[in-house]
Amino acid sequence: MALYKLKAKRQYGDMPDGYEFQVSSSSIPTPNAEDIEKEIKRLGFNADAQSYRSDGNWDIEKVS
Repeated sequence: MALYKLKAKRQYGDMPDGYEFQVSSSSIPTPNAEDIEKEIKRLGFNADAQSYRSDGNWDIEKVS
């Protein structure tokens, strides 16, 4: 599995602009939407924030 660092390009629901978190995903070269949504939910952000699960909403860096 690959590990990615994601950074919010703007405010998404109750997630602030610039918020960073990591996502583990078997998808390469970017994490898949389901893995992103699952991590946003695990972090406790609202359904509006979870709706921004597309990889195009994030600055993504592959960590490993």
